[in-house]
Amino acid sequence: MNSRLKSSLIFLLKLVVTIVPAYFVCRNIVMDPEWSVDDLYQLFDAKSLWPLLAAILCLAASNFTACLQWKLLLEKQNVNLRYGHLLKLYYVGLFFNNFMPGNVGGDAKKIYDIRMQGGQDTVGAGLTATFFDRLFGLFFITLFALAVGLLFFMHDEAQRAFMWPSLWIFLGFCALFASLFSRRLGRLLCKILEKIFPAKINSRLIHMFERFQQFRSAKLWARISGLSAVTQALRILVHFFCGIAVGVELSISWYFYYIPLVAIVSALPISIGGFGPRELLAQSLFARAGVPGLESVVIQLLAYFVSLLLSLFGGFAFLLGGHSNVSDKETT
Repeated sequence: MNSRLKSSLIFLLKLVVTIVPAYFVCRNIVMDPEWSVDDLYQLFDAKSLWPLLAAILCLAASNFTACLQWKLLLEKQNVNLRYGHLLKLYYVGLFFNNFMPGNVGGDAKKIYDIRMQGGQDTVGAGLTATFFDRLFGLFFITLFALAVGLLFFMHDEAQRAFMWPSLWIFLGFCALFASLFSRRLGRLLCKILEKIFPAKINSRLIHMFERFQQFRSAKLWARISGLSAVTQALRILVHFFCGIAVGVELSISWYFYYIPLVAIVSALPISIGGFGPRELLAQSLFARAGVPGLESVVIQLLAYFVSLLLSLFGGFAFLLGGHSNVSDKETT
């Protein structure tokens, strides 16, 4: 199949996956007999400003800790760059994530930028660090959902069922990490891949597996676990403060229980920018906590707006250039 035609078909499929859930989201709101456009404006008042500022600060702080985690993963592969320069690359990646379909454009940009810093040999390091960074973040946010579910929702029959998706996702991540870091399972996986993929692709996958072995360090795992806990907690707090901004009085435990599932769906490259499925799932979940459909959707849109606002720093950094040079590397 022609590559251009294939890209067009994938985009059309993502467009459908975006529009269809968005239609049901809108329908669920406007079908309310008492619905009025004025309801949207009444969500905001002067008291909304401070929670939104708190959401911005939480997300900004989470970007600092997330970039530090990315730096640790790169350093483990002997890619040593100044934190300030990596932070700029991280924000450029965030900018591309918000303006590229599927939330993966920024990851590709970060891998490309790492290659520009150290040459062709750093492509694998950038890919491995970026891939694992994203996986570990999703793993840890799922862990939050399970922990909160066990603490607060285990005995609630209506809510207990939502622990199953988090549990299966958590077990899936555990199996994936076991395959990546266990030499025995890794060799078995490589043998299976030899029968599936062409030799060129398979050699690259084996090379990536070898790079993952460099992360077999208790000290590294302790550090990135702490950073991931802080990062993901702050990003859930962004939604909590966005909820306060629109007058939703809901315990923070609900956000730690539901937002991980929304985040997993948003991370899937099945729609344009995560729109549609994200809002529909959030609307369906938070309805069980008594949150009206309009408010639950606005919370997601506000959280996205906060992310978009901060990512503009990356847009400015990208437009201004500032290409790497030897001074960007740390002295070792």
